[in-house]
Amino acid sequence: MPRKRRPPPIEWSPLTEDEFDPDALEDAPALRRQVGRGRPSPSRPAKPAPQTPERAAGGLRAKNTRGAFGSSWWGQRWSAVLDSFGWGSRLQRGRTYARGGRVLSLDIKPGHIQSKVRGSQSTPYRVAINLAVLSDAQWAQVLDALAEQALFVAALLAGEMPPEIEAIFKAAGAPLFPQVASDLETSCSCPDFANPCKHIAAVYYILSERFDDDPFLLLHLRGRSKQQLLAALQERQRSADDAELPAHLVAPDLRDQLDHFYTSPAELAGLHVPVMLSGLEDPLVQRFGPPPAETIKDLHVLYSRLTAYVLDSVLYDEDVLPDALEP
Repeated sequence: MPRKRRPPPIEWSPLTEDEFDPDALEDAPALRRQVGRGRPSPSRPAKPAPQTPERAAGGLRAKNTRGAFGSSWWGQRWSAVLDSFGWGSRLQRGRTYARGGRVLSLDIKPGHIQSKVRGSQSTPYRVAINLAVLSDAQWAQVLDALAEQALFVAALLAGEMPPEIEAIFKAAGAPLFPQVASDLETSCSCPDFANPCKHIAAVYYILSERFDDDPFLLLHLRGRSKQQLLAALQERQRSADDAELPAHLVAPDLRDQLDHFYTSPAELAGLHVPVMLSGLEDPLVQRFGPPPAETIKDLHVLYSRLTAYVLDSVLYDEDVLPDALEP
C-alpha cells in the first residue's frame, strides 16, 4: 500500500493589533482561545473580514457621513487633536460606529464623560472618558481675561466660541483641548485590549458634533457650566462699572454748571489759537467753479470783506459790523 502523505503544516504569522476584532469573537469562545497564536498563511483560506456594524435604532447617529468630523472650528479642533495622537485605524473604526448610530447615550459632566455603545452583544458596552478640570485659580485667570474683551462675551452669549479663547486658556496654564494622549483617561467594558477601542473612538467623534451644537459643553467638561460662566462674567463687568474713577475723569454735576455753562474755564484763558488765511484767492470760487452772470468781481469783494470780519470777531471778540461790510 502506498504510504499516506502528511498534509503540510499550517503556517501562522502574528496577528496585528489592528486586525484583532473582539466583536467577531464574542459568539465563538473556541476561536477566542486562538487569539495570540496567529493567522493562517496565504496558502490557507483566511477568515471573512468583519462586516460593517448594523445601524443601531435610537442611537446618536453622527450628522457627518464622510470626511472629517466637526463643522465649527472648535469641533474640528477636537477631532484634529485626536488624529494627532497617532491612533490610526482605531479611530477609523470609531468613525464607522459613530455614523452607524452605535453610541446610545452621552452624559457630560465636569471632568467626566459616560456613554453606552452598542457592540455585537445585546448589552451595550460602558465607556468612560476623564479629562482634568481647571483649578479655581486657572478659571479666575481665564474669566478675568474674557471679561476684559466685550466681543468675547458677546460671542459666547451668541453661542459662538471666539478663536482667541484657546490662547487665553493656554496663558492660564490649562490648555482648552488635550495636548497629549495621556490627558485623556479612558475605559471600556468591551474585551478589546486596544485603547482607544472603536467604542471609545465613536464617543470621541460624537463629542465633536455635540461641541458643534453647544460650545459651552466643552467649557462644562473643563469645570464651568454655561450658567456659572456667564454669571461670573457679568459679575466682573458690574465690578468694573462700579469701580471708582480717578478724580480728573469724573464729570461734575451738570446742575452745578448751569450758571457758567457757556463760559470758558480759567484754564483756557491763556490758550492762543493762531488763525491764518489760506493763501488762496477766492477759495470758494475755485471750489465751486465760476459763478453765473459775471459776478466774480462782486464775489471777490464780498468774500474779502467777510473774511476780514470773521477774523476780527475771532481775534478781537468784536460783534460790531465792520465798515467794510456795512451797506
